[in-house]
Amino acid sequence: MSRTSLVALALIVSAVFTAPSAWAKTTVVDYDDFDAPGYDSSDYAAKWANSFGPGELAAGATQSFAGGRERVDATPFETAFDFSVFDHIKYIAASTRSFPVPKAGSITFTSTMTAETPGIVPGRTVTGTYTQSGAPYSAKLLDSQQAGVVMNVVDFCTGQLFDWFLTATKAAPLIERLPSNVTGNTANPNCTGASGGYVGRSKMYTQFINEVPVQPGIAHRMEITFTREPSGDSSVEYLLDGKKVAKVKDVGVPLDRQGNEYTGVYPALGPGEELGSQIRSLTLAHGLFSVLDAFPFQHPDAPELAVSVDPSQRIFGQGADGTWDDFTVTTEGSG
Repeated sequence: MSRTSLVALALIVSAVFTAPSAWAKTTVVDYDDFDAPGYDSSDYAAKWANSFGPGELAAGATQSFAGGRERVDATPFETAFDFSVFDHIKYIAASTRSFPVPKAGSITFTSTMTAETPGIVPGRTVTGTYTQSGAPYSAKLLDSQQAGVVMNVVDFCTGQLFDWFLTATKAAPLIERLPSNVTGNTANPNCTGASGGYVGRSKMYTQFINEVPVQPGIAHRMEITFTREPSGDSSVEYLLDGKKVAKVKDVGVPLDRQGNEYTGVYPALGPGEELGSQIRSLTLAHGLFSVLDAFPFQHPDAPELAVSVDPSQRIFGQGADGTWDDFTVTTEGSG
């Protein structure tokens, strides 16, 4: 074979092996940068819906769009409910559009966030009572559990959720599968097949992966990337200011059931299931959160684990003042 033929063959082989990444279709959506002249609540309502959780700002909270960014200030928190997500969510808004997940490829959600979280007590212990047995409950809290400025990425059909929690000095990626009594997926006509199936004790989980220090007083770029391989296998990566903080494979299977190291908050009750092939679209959200009580958060499938935590334990002077800007969604892949 001539030298020219060898060079041509080499180029063909190189093209074949580099094609999946080189030819992948990339789409970037600048979802909201809050920069439109006179941006106000009507502009916000076109892109964000308060239809999940309490559905409105918590008592005492304020919202503004000055300076080309959204700010929600709830310092200190003034509301507390002894029930699940109604206590966790101090504010949440979800994008009014969802974003299709490529059959093979990745989708990345990004925002710029700041956080002030006065009143956090490092190492604080929360106490309560098991409602069925009357036994005492206590647990040491991460800073991120007490008050956080949050970016969420969620599939409301499978319940799979990826979060970044940001405090003044810490950042924590969280991975979670919400149960059906929270998402309402079994009654949602848009959730069909396996993705609309009941999620209860054996499949739900909520786990803080790790908690890392951040420089206070500055904005941080937060990224969450969900990737699905042609085989259907899936993973999620969490980046902070361009650096990878965590990666989880086999999305849908709890960290402890995979044998992965994590904070220990919270152990799963069941094996979960791999969801890579079931997640069809993802929704972007953001808000202020406080996650202080015992998993599974008074779920009816686990009455023996239900814990009552008095409001005085849930709000103790802590709060969150957060800003969000430059929400973007980047999709790379096909199908």
